[in-house]
Amino acid sequence: MAAARTSAASAPMSPLRMGLEPLALDSWLQARAGDDRLLAERKKIITAHRTSVIANLPESGDAVAELANFLCVRSALAAKDGPAHEILEALGMSIAEDICILTNRDGPYRLTAAVLCFPNRWSLAEKMGLGVTDIHTPVPDYAAEIADTVDRFLARLRPLRAFTRDNWGLASSPTLYLPEPIAPAQIGDEQCLYYRREEQSFLKLPRTHAIVFTIRTTITPWTDVPARTRESIAAAAQTLSADWLAYKALKLD
Repeated sequence: MAAARTSAASAPMSPLRMGLEPLALDSWLQARAGDDRLLAERKKIITAHRTSVIANLPESGDAVAELANFLCVRSALAAKDGPAHEILEALGMSIAEDICILTNRDGPYRLTAAVLCFPNRWSLAEKMGLGVTDIHTPVPDYAAEIADTVDRFLARLRPLRAFTRDNWGLASSPTLYLPEPIAPAQIGDEQCLYYRREEQSFLKLPRTHAIVFTIRTTITPWTDVPARTRESIAAAAQTLSADWLAYKALKLD
C-alpha cells in the first residue's frame, strides 16, 4: 500500500505517528466537563446494544477485577464484584471513556475484554481475541511501519505509568455509535462535516500486567472547531494516500 505522504507541517497529525505524552496517574479517567452528556448516551447504547458493546473472554477475568478494584479505590467506580461482563457494564455506565483490556499469555497482547459504546466503523465481534497487529490489519502501512514500535511500547510499559495520544477523524454523521461504515466525509462540506476526536490512553495494571486502553470520543460540528485545528486537519488530509483516505472514509474537495 502507498504510505501517507507526510510533510513537516502535517507531521504532528500523521496517522502513523504515536505521539505519546505522559499522563499523570491522578488525571487518568477522571471526570470532566461534558461527561454527563456522554454518560447519558452510553447508558442508552448499552441498554439497546448490550451484547454488541460489551464482550469478554474467560482469560480476562483477573484483569477486569483488578481494574475494578483500582477504580474503586480512586472512587471512580462504585464497589463492584461479580462476573466480568457485569463489571464491564458498570464501567461503561459510570466512565465516559470506552475501555479495552489487552492481556498476554506467553505471546503478544490480545484484546480480551471491552466495553465499546462509541466504535468508529468497527465492532467488538470482529476484533475480540485478536492480537494488536491483527486488530490493525485494515490500517494502511501499520504492519510495515509501526507494528514493532507499538509492540515494544506495550511490552516495556511500566505498571501505573499512563500515556495519552490524540487520534483525529472526520465524519459525515454526528452519531457516536458507528459500528458500520458510513458515507465518506467530504472535506469542504461544512454543513455535513464533523470532527471526531479520540483521546486515547494506555496504562498497565501492576498485578496482571494487563494493559487498559481507553478512548474518550467527542464529536463536534466542523464549524465549531477552532480555526487552527481545522487548518491542521485539512492540511494533514491533503497528504493522505488513496488508501488512507479510504480507511478514514474521507473525500477531498
